[in-house]
Amino acid sequence: MANISYVNGLYCNIQEAKISINDRGYHFGDAVYEVILYSNGIFYDYEEHIKRLFNSLKLINIKFHLSEQQLKIIIKNLFKLNRVNFGSIYIQVSRGVADRNHSYFGLCSKPVLTMIVSKKKNNISDDIKGVKAITMVDNRWSRPDIKTTQLLPNVLAKTFANEKNAYEGIFIDHEGYITEGSSSNIWIINNNNEILTREIDGKILSGITRKTIAKFVKKNNFKLLEKKFTKDELLRSKEVFLTSASSFVTPIIQIDNFKINNGIVGKTSIELRNLYFKNF
Repeated sequence: MANISYVNGLYCNIQEAKISINDRGYHFGDAVYEVILYSNGIFYDYEEHIKRLFNSLKLINIKFHLSEQQLKIIIKNLFKLNRVNFGSIYIQVSRGVADRNHSYFGLCSKPVLTMIVSKKKNNISDDIKGVKAITMVDNRWSRPDIKTTQLLPNVLAKTFANEKNAYEGIFIDHEGYITEGSSSNIWIINNNNEILTREIDGKILSGITRKTIAKFVKKNNFKLLEKKFTKDELLRSKEVFLTSASSFVTPIIQIDNFKINNGIVGKTSIELRNLYFKNF
């Protein structure tokens, strides 16, 4: 992690960064966030991430005090101060500081903006090895389409997956359909060479990397179907991959005890990953 953070108007050493114990983000998860990848002066899908940030703020009625232009100036300064060439930025906006009360009705608190830059290894050109995933019941709240910091079910799911030597946990809804991963969107390629990912139906987060990959799929003459699919369809797929801002396009070669494509990374997954980086 880089040394300089941003806390509510101040650039400060991360060891000295502080927010109030009465911040509603701490008490209630009453906050939204975004993570944006950065590489040598390029922000991946920047406009879409910021658009989603402001939409999340609107959906939970947080009146943010900065414009998109002001926010971008701060973000660029933060990367410059940290001298990071490849990494990501975590942006969080909470409703602000107030006495602990579930309701925010009539509250006049000022939103609190915090940002942290993380330096990462540039693994864009590395040989990609597939990962393992496990399935589990989706027990999250009914609005996963809003990118809030209320992530305890996701945290538990990811940790449980890691305990099982898996990279990701894949949620299944009460009807038996795949929703998404604990921190990713899930895709399959079926035996008809159709690429499927769940539609934006309010039951999944509208992933920014998901949106970009969907554009590449259509532009490169693949057949894309945005529709629900079952666990059985998932396990019978030719290829499975996940997408996220931090994992890009990552092939999944084993789910529970079933190997996908005999445990071999599929060509289409790699092609889509390469397209993602080539177009920025």
